[in-house]
Amino acid sequence: MSESRRNEVRDLVVRARREQIVGAATRVFAEKGFRRATTREVARAAGVSEGTIYNYFENKDALLLAILDRLNETERRAADFEEGMATDFRGFLEQYLRRRMSLIWENREAFRVVLSEMLVNAELRERYLRHVVDPTMRIAEENFRSRMEQGEVRETDAPLAMRSVAGSVLGVLVLGLLGDEEINSRSEEVPDVLAGLLIFGLSGAEGDRRG
Repeated sequence: MSESRRNEVRDLVVRARREQIVGAATRVFAEKGFRRATTREVARAAGVSEGTIYNYFENKDALLLAILDRLNETERRAADFEEGMATDFRGFLEQYLRRRMSLIWENREAFRVVLSEMLVNAELRERYLRHVVDPTMRIAEENFRSRMEQGEVRETDAPLAMRSVAGSVLGVLVLGLLGDEEINSRSEEVPDVLAGLLIFGLSGAEGDRRG
């Protein structure tokens, strides 16, 4: 086996083991809460030794950050936006919101744990902003500017626009976590409604037509 092939196999093994551990941590944190859960319990759920976890993650905070990374689908973000350029903006936004919100909603208990910990853990919050939010926003802003140049969306402040979109999504998800019946019973409708509001606003008749 060539050196490059060995490196490729090793990378695949490392990625698979990390995913195995992150998946276990997601389940354990959702069930027990971040503070009460232990790395020993995560190791047991993952079917590995506790020492193995520390070969991949320095501590519990790093595990939580990896869960956030997974919920954010950070690695595929650039490809998502690039592929989305082949679709009209409203179609892309609806599809993007549906996938993002569905993923988080399927893991809502883990999301609840992650969100509550970030609110009280300043170091984790700073790392999340630096490693997950900032890179995602840069990609989104670049994509949005390209659409502005093509005349597909109106001229506006791209950084604030993208953060407003992210804030709207987060707000809806938090309402669901709080138990809002409309959100929870009609979650499949939310992406389309939200996309329409973000594109057309609340006034006028344009919100009823396809963009």
